[in-house]
Amino acid sequence: MKKRSLFCLLAVLTFLSAFAADEFVKTGINVGPLPSVGYNSDTGFQYGVLANIFLYGDGKIYPDYYHNFYVEWNQTTKGAGLAQLTYDSKYLVPGIRVTADLSYIIKQAWGFYGFNGAEAKYNPEWVDKTSSEYKNSLYYAIKRNQLRFTVNFQGNITDQSLRWLGGLGVMNFDVGSVSTTRAWDTSFVDQNTLYDEFVNWGAIDPSEADGGLVSYIRGGVVYDTRDNEACPMRGLWEELVMTYAPGFIGDGGGWLQLSAIHRQYFTLLDDKLSLTYRLGYQGIIAGNQPFYLQGNMPDSRNNRDGLGGSKNVRGIMGSRLVGDGYLYGNLEARWKIVRFKWIGQSWYFGVNPFLDAGMVVQPYDYNKTNIESLVNATDYLTGNKETLHLAYGMGIKLAMNENMIISVDYGFAASRNDGSTGLYIALGYLY
Repeated sequence: MKKRSLFCLLAVLTFLSAFAADEFVKTGINVGPLPSVGYNSDTGFQYGVLANIFLYGDGKIYPDYYHNFYVEWNQTTKGAGLAQLTYDSKYLVPGIRVTADLSYIIKQAWGFYGFNGAEAKYNPEWVDKTSSEYKNSLYYAIKRNQLRFTVNFQGNITDQSLRWLGGLGVMNFDVGSVSTTRAWDTSFVDQNTLYDEFVNWGAIDPSEADGGLVSYIRGGVVYDTRDNEACPMRGLWEELVMTYAPGFIGDGGGWLQLSAIHRQYFTLLDDKLSLTYRLGYQGIIAGNQPFYLQGNMPDSRNNRDGLGGSKNVRGIMGSRLVGDGYLYGNLEARWKIVRFKWIGQSWYFGVNPFLDAGMVVQPYDYNKTNIESLVNATDYLTGNKETLHLAYGMGIKLAMNENMIISVDYGFAASRNDGSTGLYIALGYLY
């Protein structure tokens, strides 16, 4: 059976190679409308629509583009959803790159497992309907909806490689118990979730329990020598970013955060095979960040959720590792197996084995007194010191015109306390 599968794969690749593309240049407008159909182990099956619109103009800068608009609407079977409009261009304002995002992000059952990584106990039996210890399928879930607007600017300092970064954003979080929003899961048993119990025990500040408004300004530097943004074959991409949320604007402010990311790309075979890695750190250097911002991971272009899941440690449950500060890393090989032309477009098919890791290095300070006094306190707190959390797996990629990249990644968590596996179907490479 394995030999037959391998033979079929080789036959398909041989067929595609017959259409191998010569040098290709795209001009004008390219609209990539697609159904927004995918899967994420943390949010379920996704359905909706999206469009990635690239303006290439005369094609002189291809595979780069002059303007990029991205529009998406989707919902998932686990109560998540997204309505998003983003814009990206280095040519709207001469000498300045503008990246803007307006999004409404619905997460009616986002993961909540406690704080500080290995300290927080995960009991899979409590969400396993076949177990005698079953509580309910959404015990480790929280409602965390977000309306946000962000805009970032980048301009050259010395040349196109070294740039300054400035930006601002407004994020409004609507947080609460999943027990009021469980319509998609009729098997939910009407009892407290971990979030409800943390609120009752005073582990979550009542003033933060329902979410809040956060406004911030951002500044930093970016060093970028990538040869291509969608899938670099060589170069560096580094950034150092400070985010400040004034305490007098919104009720979730009063803190200063540092984020540092180093990414590097090595060519092993020209235009075929590359080796890449990413190392990142973020932490609070002044003030106190509210609990509902724990896991918000900003970079020079966007805000993502972590640590764990589709955007950082693939295979570990989404937002499994929560604290004030993180270290994380990714190692990934990218092999563009075959190139071909189809329906007037240039395509390639590739694979990307990966190893991901992360850990909390700055614990979130919260009130554990009432948890530690419980008879069954070890069901919630392991007593273990934080350690490195590992995941590994394989991805496949199908790219159109170098920039529109359909991605499938499948990861395995190395520890059962972090979950088991994760499947993620989305767009683009991880970094």
